[in-house]
Amino acid sequence: MSNICYDHSKKFKPEWAYSAPPGQRAESFVIPFSFQVPADGQIHQGYGWKLDDDVPWLFRGMVFPQPGTGEPEYGLGNPGLVRIYDTRGNPLTNCLNPINPALTDMVLAVGAISQSGYAAINASGFPFGCEIDCERGGMITFDFLIPNATGASPAPIIFMQGTMLGAKLFDEC
Repeated sequence: MSNICYDHSKKFKPEWAYSAPPGQRAESFVIPFSFQVPADGQIHQGYGWKLDDDVPWLFRGMVFPQPGTGEPEYGLGNPGLVRIYDTRGNPLTNCLNPINPALTDMVLAVGAISQSGYAAINASGFPFGCEIDCERGGMITFDFLIPNATGASPAPIIFMQGTMLGAKLFDEC
């Protein structure tokens, strides 16, 4: 069974709503990441972010600023799309796109890290309905599609950043 856990209707799940497995304790831990992605309207696959290898990590949610808001000179009016995979290669979304099957499982990459002066940024982020158990030292993988709203050639490179939210899982002594 795959770990498809994203549910757009769930806006927030507080830390106390999760419980650690017996004999373990979970300590909140965030993982910031950043990639440089061409804004050319093509799908760019396989952007990986390696997790720490000390203990397993529980993936609980994710937030993105709207791509391009830090580069207003590019005039990116359309937000990018993202597809995210856990450390076992399972997609974390289940969004069929019958018009363009290549976009299946891609969702809008906008989220709760808003930047001052950009009032249109969505503040819901990506909370997951379940925790996703990630292997120590595993790789969270992203696919991105960022439109080229200006038609500039060559396509601008966008600094895509976000934060993965979760907890490190430690054995109790």
